[in-house]
Amino acid sequence: MELFRGSLVLHFLCGRPDVLARLVHSLAVSQAWPVYGILEQDISILSGVGPAIAGRLRKSGVCCVGDLLLHLPKRYVDDRSSIPIRELQEGQEARTRGRVVSVDGFGRGPRRQVTIVIADDDGAILHLRFFHSPFLLRDARLAPDRWLSVRGKPEWWRGQCQMLHPDWLPEGSFHAGWRPLYASLAGLGSLRIGRLIEAALSLLQAGGESPFDACLSPRPSLIGALRLVHRPGAEGPYGEALQQASERLQIEELLTYLHLMRGMRKLARIDAQKLIESSLSQTLLDTLPFALTDGQQKVWQEICVDLARGQRMHRLLQGDVGAGKTWVAALAMLMAVGHGRQAALMAPTSVLAGQHAETLNALFAPLDLKVNLLTGGVSAAARRKIVAGLGDGSIDMIVGTHALISEDVAYNNLGLAIVDEQHRFGVRQRWALTERGQGVHLLAMTATPIPRSLALSLYGDMDLSLMRGMPPGRKPVDTRVIGSRGKLAEGMHRVLDEGGRIYWIVPRIDEDEDGASVEQRVSALEERFPDAAVAALHGRMKAADKEKVLAAFASGKCRLLVSTTVVEVGVNVPEARLIVIEQAENYGLAQLHQLRGRVGRDAQQGYCVLLPTAQASKHALERLRHMASCHDGLELAELDLKLRGAGDALGARQSGDMGFRLLDVSRDGALVRHWHEHLPEQEPSEAMLRFWRPMAESVD
Repeated sequence: MELFRGSLVLHFLCGRPDVLARLVHSLAVSQAWPVYGILEQDISILSGVGPAIAGRLRKSGVCCVGDLLLHLPKRYVDDRSSIPIRELQEGQEARTRGRVVSVDGFGRGPRRQVTIVIADDDGAILHLRFFHSPFLLRDARLAPDRWLSVRGKPEWWRGQCQMLHPDWLPEGSFHAGWRPLYASLAGLGSLRIGRLIEAALSLLQAGGESPFDACLSPRPSLIGALRLVHRPGAEGPYGEALQQASERLQIEELLTYLHLMRGMRKLARIDAQKLIESSLSQTLLDTLPFALTDGQQKVWQEICVDLARGQRMHRLLQGDVGAGKTWVAALAMLMAVGHGRQAALMAPTSVLAGQHAETLNALFAPLDLKVNLLTGGVSAAARRKIVAGLGDGSIDMIVGTHALISEDVAYNNLGLAIVDEQHRFGVRQRWALTERGQGVHLLAMTATPIPRSLALSLYGDMDLSLMRGMPPGRKPVDTRVIGSRGKLAEGMHRVLDEGGRIYWIVPRIDEDEDGASVEQRVSALEERFPDAAVAALHGRMKAADKEKVLAAFASGKCRLLVSTTVVEVGVNVPEARLIVIEQAENYGLAQLHQLRGRVGRDAQQGYCVLLPTAQASKHALERLRHMASCHDGLELAELDLKLRGAGDALGARQSGDMGFRLLDVSRDGALVRHWHEHLPEQEPSEAMLRFWRPMAESVD
């Protein structure tokens, strides 16, 4: 009989080669692959992920099993007990149990409403109502006298206790405990995501290890940590086990990054041509519309000392948004050109690269010099001409995206590589530009304010320059923390009527119950501001679509832009007067400061409105009030390091502002400093470097 059953299964699988291949692959992975081999597997390997869902997940940035497992719970629900129906309180979510009394449908077709009536041992009645759910009428689990476990928010309607669309399952399938709750992803709700994560966890075998497991004991192994964050124990979010598991995942990412940086540090120590201050640089200084600020002058002198030393410059320039870093970069480029070398400036997006090219060409026009632009959007004919010019040396200055490090791009005599918003690139991408020549000097730039103590840990291989102060004519952005949105709409109408433009920042792309996603906010604002041509912008859009939206915003065709934090980089619209930031308490002060820098970019007054949630703590509101009174990015970063706590759920953190997947630099500064000083000898594998993508984000 067993043989007969096996032959039937085999016959079925042979008729479904896709299922057979997935099963064989899954077995091979679960039995033979090390942990990172499993984490790197395509998301389609999971049961329940067909081509359509896989496509949606990939568009949401979840391409492999590990990406899904790093979609951590935003919070945990206490689901350890069930209460009688009579004890349900209106509006308070709870779990109860009951026996199916009846299942009835109302209406016709797919919009049919289904009502399930259950009763407990005391005879108390609860009505479960489901809209557009005719399939429930055919569900055998809802047969009369079957016991259900139900969780939802009770309410009273016409004297009856009811729940709308509650979670339910047969009572025998319910397991009491702390239940993870996930933010929606690719249109999938928390329950569906939870089932996919369970499928992913089932692939992880106890034998698979990370190289760091042994040296991090008694913390859990990497696999153990992944299981714990998705399956918390009896203590739930308040237990030490979950805190250790969260920290263990962060350490895995941090050690991978620190090892990579240590390797890069060794490569930095090479000889390079001495570049002594040239007449071109001095000529530019004489033609600038304003004299250099004290901050610019100090940084320029530090760069000059580096270039004249005879060893490769390896410097990180940190300066506020609008502090004038581009002027200093222009001087350095002319220094290289004045000595017969080429200079290249790489930016993370086509939009930012185009802005740099426009700014530099305006600066170089009096010198009769030109900067070329190379991005993914350049036509094939123009690209061939630019590549040829770089190869024969007829083009001595170039600005572009990662297109500058494409395989077909060769440089005749590259002497200076400048990488703007360097944390948006992977470590290897940053270094790839310096490898296109002999002894190429490297100047990395960032507007992300990093406390000096952390900068030494994160960028210990680089010399650090701090540029403080702003160019003449810039006003501090008027920043306000408001709890009520009553008068906000009036202010927005006033800005729009005066020809200004508005950014509205939301925390996520995908819809969630709080309504704070891109599409949800676009819909709400379109109703309130129908003439503002509200548009959406987020990181999953194609580069061409992003540029189209930004161009519309810059030209005034769109006057209200709803976006995620993707506007931190590459958006320079002088007409932007107001930026509104939802759930502001969840961002670091440094990131809020960068977002604030999107407005007030000319002589007109700019405004920033911080909208905390109703659940924001007094501590969080205190942080935001500091933001309103301080306009120095570095001071805010240092302050954030002191004020921010580490007691929040890992899945609720705002990571990514420094390119990390799990680490939040301002919250986890002590962790960064400790492991920088106590870096274990175990080195990460190539698979680990690929998976964690240290400090890398999508570009162009």
